[in-house]
Amino acid sequence: MTGITLVAGSIRALRRRCPRCGGGGVFRRWFQMSDTCPTCGLRFERTEGYWTGSMALNLVVTEVVFVVVLVVTIVTTSPDPNWGLVLGLSLASNLLVPVAFFPASRLLWVTVERRMHAGGPVG
Repeated sequence: MTGITLVAGSIRALRRRCPRCGGGGVFRRWFQMSDTCPTCGLRFERTEGYWTGSMALNLVVTEVVFVVVLVVTIVTTSPDPNWGLVLGLSLASNLLVPVAFFPASRLLWVTVERRMHAGGPVG
């Protein structure tokens, strides 16, 4: 898998499509992912604990969004920060981002893992 393929897989993942073929129908529901791609048959979960990387990716994105929201809110309400607004936006970002980013984090992890093991078995 080349760098271009990695970018293409990442774009497909952000669109909730299979990172390998771009086929849809990867998720049955927001939190329920198919075992394999209905189009190309790519098996998503390789081993038990496979999704730990996806959870870490989701956590990193959530915390980056939190820090950006926190800093922007404090800076824009300076010199007397509106702490109620800071708290509200911080809580909202930490509750909504992981839920909204869940499907993309799963498929991005599949993309990253396929890139790390590009020479290994595919399927």
